Amino acid sequence: MHPMRRKERQLSEEDTLRVLREGVFGVLSLVTPEGTPYGIPLTYAVENGQGLSLYIHCAREGRKLGCLHGDSVAAHFVVVGATRVVPQKFTIEYESVMLEGRLAEVTDEAEKRRGLVCIAHKYAAAYDGPGYADAAGKATRVLRLDVESMSGKRLREDA
Repeated sequence: MHPMRRKERQLSEEDTLRVLREGVFGVLSLVTPEGTPYGIPLTYAVENGQGLSLYIHCAREGRKLGCLHGDSVAAHFVVVGATRVVPQKFTIEYESVMLEGRLAEVTDEAEKRRGLVCIAHKYAAAYDGPGYADAAGKATRVLRLDVESMSGKRLREDA
């Protein structure tokens, strides 16, 4: 990741992880086999095991999967957290996280299920996450972004 220009806006690692965990959706950016950029908004869940990883689920086929050529590909992921327009100052307060890493399909069935349960717990904690994972398993594919670098940024104005 490139050094942050406005260091006074840089979030601590703890706050960066909070924004990442609380985020509702993010934008995954890839490069197509033709060499064109491709960004897609999607839901995700964070796992912090041996390293920081994001799990993403998707249909069995589609443009996103067409960008996965080889074992893994370079990917960029952005989450925008809380925002507030401050019209009298011509600005927007925000917090955001940017990640870079390697994206690959999860082929191990146990890990695939774990990723689906992780996603289900984030978006539907009151429901049966393992049941969802079992029902969705055959109809979905799961991708994992292994995070290699992360940065968080915030702008707050005193209104």
